[in-house]
Amino acid sequence: MASKRATNGRKSSPSKSPGKNGAGVKRKKEILGVLMMSVALLLGLSIFSYNMADDSVLQNYSFTELLNLSQTPATQITNWLGPVGAVISNFLVYSLFGYTTIVLPGLLLKYGWLIFRQQPLAQFHKRAFYLFLVMLTISALFGWFNELTGTPSHAFAGVLGINFSGFLIALTANWGSGIILFTALIAVLLLILDGDIQVTIDRMRQAGERLRHRLADWKAARAEAAAARKAAKAEAEAEAEEEYEEDDFETEAEELSGSPSPEKKHGAAENANRNNGATGRAGSETQWPTFKDEDELAREGEHESLSGEQDEWFDSAETGETPEQRRRRIAEEERQELISRPPRAIIEKDPQHGKEGKVSAAGDQDEAEFTIIRGAEEEKASDHELRKAREEASRPRIRYRYPDHSLLDDAPPRNMQVTDEEVNQNKQIITEKLQLHGISILKIEAIIGPTVTLYELYPAPDVKISKIESYANDLKMAMATHGLRIIAPIPGKSAVGIEVPNRNRETVHIKDLIYTKKFSETKMTLPVAFGKTIENEVFMLDLTKLPHLLMAGATGSGKSVGINTIITCLLFKVHPENLKFVLIDPKKIELALYRNIQNHYLATLPDADEPIITDTSQVQLVLNSVCKEMDERYELLKMAIVRDIKAYNQKFADGALEEDLGHRHLPYIVVVIDELADLMITAGKGIEEPIARLAQLARAVGIHLVVATQRPSVNVITGTIKANFPSRIAYRVASKVDSRTILDTMGADQLVGKGDMLYTGGAGMVRVQNAFVATEEVERINAFIGAQQGFGGPFFLPRMDDDEDNGGGLPEKSERDELFEDAARVVVMHQQGSVSLLQRRLKLGYNRAGRLIDQLYAAGIVGPYQGSTARDVLIPDEVTLEQHLQDLDS
Repeated sequence: MASKRATNGRKSSPSKSPGKNGAGVKRKKEILGVLMMSVALLLGLSIFSYNMADDSVLQNYSFTELLNLSQTPATQITNWLGPVGAVISNFLVYSLFGYTTIVLPGLLLKYGWLIFRQQPLAQFHKRAFYLFLVMLTISALFGWFNELTGTPSHAFAGVLGINFSGFLIALTANWGSGIILFTALIAVLLLILDGDIQVTIDRMRQAGERLRHRLADWKAARAEAAAARKAAKAEAEAEAEEEYEEDDFETEAEELSGSPSPEKKHGAAENANRNNGATGRAGSETQWPTFKDEDELAREGEHESLSGEQDEWFDSAETGETPEQRRRRIAEEERQELISRPPRAIIEKDPQHGKEGKVSAAGDQDEAEFTIIRGAEEEKASDHELRKAREEASRPRIRYRYPDHSLLDDAPPRNMQVTDEEVNQNKQIITEKLQLHGISILKIEAIIGPTVTLYELYPAPDVKISKIESYANDLKMAMATHGLRIIAPIPGKSAVGIEVPNRNRETVHIKDLIYTKKFSETKMTLPVAFGKTIENEVFMLDLTKLPHLLMAGATGSGKSVGINTIITCLLFKVHPENLKFVLIDPKKIELALYRNIQNHYLATLPDADEPIITDTSQVQLVLNSVCKEMDERYELLKMAIVRDIKAYNQKFADGALEEDLGHRHLPYIVVVIDELADLMITAGKGIEEPIARLAQLARAVGIHLVVATQRPSVNVITGTIKANFPSRIAYRVASKVDSRTILDTMGADQLVGKGDMLYTGGAGMVRVQNAFVATEEVERINAFIGAQQGFGGPFFLPRMDDDEDNGGGLPEKSERDELFEDAARVVVMHQQGSVSLLQRRLKLGYNRAGRLIDQLYAAGIVGPYQGSTARDVLIPDEVTLEQHLQDLDS
């Protein structure tokens, strides 16, 4: 349905307060929800405690006897709710669907909870219907089993389930009825899971792929662990063999020298001491002095020199290590320390200037440190994740299905990529060219992007940045390329950036952006994924935060594709209830592809010939209508006592605002103007004023502008427009003057075209490769949306023709503006019927001055609307005016 407009003449009654009425409705819903949950709990207890023995008791008594507790054998009723619970459970379980009726209190409990929490019920109604089908199918399956076994059980199948299964068996026999019932059960369960069988199949396929990948990872981890264990075992065997060889070597050395090792000597000494302690002093009397040769004396001196090692042996004995193990451990620690120690930096002297030159690591003193960085791909999102995120972000009132990935073309395989050879060659040219001019570079990092490669140069401390920047043309000539841009310095880094176009550019496809987790899981209200940055990251902005966007670029630079990217991202992410487009296309062909979605996403005037505005004479009327919509929304926000559209819609969804008082759901409105230059030529100030007014005020009420032009000159992007558009995108432009006009700096004239763009939001610039959207993709998306149920027509903006504004004639004197006569005298005195004149002379706002002009037109004092020029004044002098005013009063 077309959106209903709030009548301007409706006045809120003083006795009615929107806040109090909204609170009363909310309280009633909360009470209703609590009652429904209580009833659901009682029904669940009665069904859960159903006993077939109660049925025989119920058959012996009438309903009136059951109500008379004095005559009812209450002790024979086992139901937890007594006779009433027995009657209810007998009807639901025995007479209907058997034990599967336990689903009914669950549904009622969920329904009561949703009402209590005041949440949308559209999805619940569909799920409740599917659950009812599941209940019927399972009941019939129990009946089918009972028919096969010949033992009917009304508790499981119920009378209705047994009769339904019997009807199917009579038609299709046992096997046919069983296949039908099982197929129906599976189909309904799939619908309950996702509401779409295709989505469920995709989810099952993706789950299978994830399981397969996990099994492959598990097998790879097991193989890696086994290889590690095998390597550790081999290393342990090698160490054991090495120790064994060392022991053999020591034994052989002992045999050749005839002297035991220090350890063995120490053991022998200990044994000798123990023996001496055992024999006493008597043994010493029998000892005879011995004579030692020179070799023995030398060995004793060696033994004394090893006393320190014996001390180490005692120290290691406390830790459980042998001296050999301790020496190996210390040697290994020293080796690891040497490995982890960074290389010593060598500062070379420039032989010509005698100053410090480049810094390089030891062993590589001729070249600067060089690093190549390739950006990682964004993590992809599944169809189910994207669909779930979009459904959670909207509260649909129409049955709507978001576009899916099958409507977009797959990106071709990347056969031509930037090679390390190309990057090293460019780096070599840059360093050699700068060294010719005495510029030393300490380190270079190359960041490879889809369109350009950014070389981050860290110059020596004595190098002036302006010196590097002055050699930009020399670098272009040396590299034989167009589009080289120097960033001096890179914001946030002590480096100079040189952007060099890649020989083989990578085309960024819209599908690679939309099906990423960054886009699907974003919390942005109006997310737009423009493309990819140099770091290969998805560049995404929230249109509500910009809040307006100015785009400029020469013909063929990718400006129209950028507009299609913005619209496509919003179509994939935002429900048509929450978003409307006002499309203004003076070229008549660029935005014509979106006619099919007029009943879903487009907003226009009630009496417009086409939903997309192509007639330049109607553009000012449409923009003024959007201004009127903005004013009406501010009135609604004022009545609701909120500050922005998000809070207003939340309050309206919670039931705190009544539609009888003119409140309504407010969708976001995005005004897209494809070519501003043509409109400025034909209408001039008549276009500039509403654009500037919307840019200044429309953000809080959810109206945002996207304005594009191929001629960013100062007479098109005027100071008034430019001051209210802090967010700007520049594609390749023809001159440096145009670049300064759109970006306030140079750089856009050095872009390479085909979607290569610079974005500025007031704090630095970002170079992005705009995503490519083919015309065929746009056609498929719009055909898919247009084939679905819509609102019955476009979203109608407020009517701006004079008859509608004046209600078909001049209002009564009591309803006229109190400054009506003063305005008439000002207009006749100056012989100029314009809104701006009344604003200046009577110190009025734009809206009130416009209403006065409309009343003067209805009174026959000024002529009809004439576009950007002032209205004609039909009264020649003040004397005639006074007579005319008296005639109006009479």
